[in-house]
Amino acid sequence: MNIIKPVDYALTSVSEAEDDAAVWDAATTYNFGNPVMQDGLVYVSAIDGNTGLDPSLEEQELTGVRWVLRGATNIRKFMDASLSTQTVGEGPLIIEVTASERFTALALFGLETSETTVEIITGVTTTTAATIVTGAEPANNWWDWLNTVFYASTDRLVLTGLSGFAGSTIRLTINGGSPALGSLVVGRVISIGTSIMDGATKLRRRTFTKIDTNDFGDVTVTRRAIARDVTYAIVADRAGFGAKAQFLDSVDGVRVVTFATDGWEQFINYGFITDWELPANMPNHFMFEITTQGVS
Repeated sequence: MNIIKPVDYALTSVSEAEDDAAVWDAATTYNFGNPVMQDGLVYVSAIDGNTGLDPSLEEQELTGVRWVLRGATNIRKFMDASLSTQTVGEGPLIIEVTASERFTALALFGLETSETTVEIITGVTTTTAATIVTGAEPANNWWDWLNTVFYASTDRLVLTGLSGFAGSTIRLTINGGSPALGSLVVGRVISIGTSIMDGATKLRRRTFTKIDTNDFGDVTVTRRAIARDVTYAIVADRAGFGAKAQFLDSVDGVRVVTFATDGWEQFINYGFITDWELPANMPNHFMFEITTQGVS
């Protein structure tokens, strides 16, 4: 089981315009339902005659808020730590971000593409870290088609073994008819132990969809986000585990990416590590479990 602890990155450029709404202007009067854009976020006026009220100063948790936060602008949705939103564009969708620290891995969620190139730019050197292709391999005849290999889903994807530094730029060139990216996580990988994949590591799907049935049996369904929790069964070594335990403490309350091993993309998760337990008398090799509570 491996954990990617995120490092911060800054948006450098996107091939799409940031034009979700007009930029908020203190001298303009906004009425109910009028959207504005400020600091990469979109707000909607909840009142008429809304003049001079800074949207960023509104306490969203309070009743009677004058500006309602709708969310990030399109070009920044891949940075909003949610798996339910996407940055979308016309092909190719080109995104560049600059890392604040050294990194060794990337995680991509909600990638919709026919082909995506991942490049790392450090100084004047550009390195192609990966080329991601979806769909079937090209087939020239029926025999090739019968034996074709389908590429893995890009809904959840981890790239490891990378070499990036503070100030390195990551460029994603996302091709396709309607290219999109849900989330990008940049960070460093820490291995906690070996995942046991014979049924001990499990995935639990959680839905926030609300289903109500009235006294007459009529059903009302309000569709909402879906999240997943993954419990990893792990074999770890006693030697050196103290440092790993300290690392686990350091990511308490931090969104991280967790994954088991190659070929098990369904067990890639993004969320928070919850409680975990260790045996009282730790042998040289011991088993324990870690659960990641996924975000939606």
